[in-house]
Amino acid sequence: MIPCQTTCPHYCPGCHKGCLDWQVRQSALREERRKKRAYLTYYNELCRTVTRQYRALSPLRPR
Repeated sequence: MIPCQTTCPHYCPGCHKGCLDWQVRQSALREERRKKRAYLTYYNELCRTVTRQYRALSPLRPR
């Protein structure tokens, strides 16, 4: 269901594709997803680096 469907007085099926409010909302959601992806990428790489450093410092365990 489209979020604006219940609150928009001008709603009709398919109208969201040309609606300026909908496009602004989608643009904001895209930007939020981009920021989240950048955040996760940065911290994933940071954790990977720390893990690699700890493993390099730890003694090898016999199997």
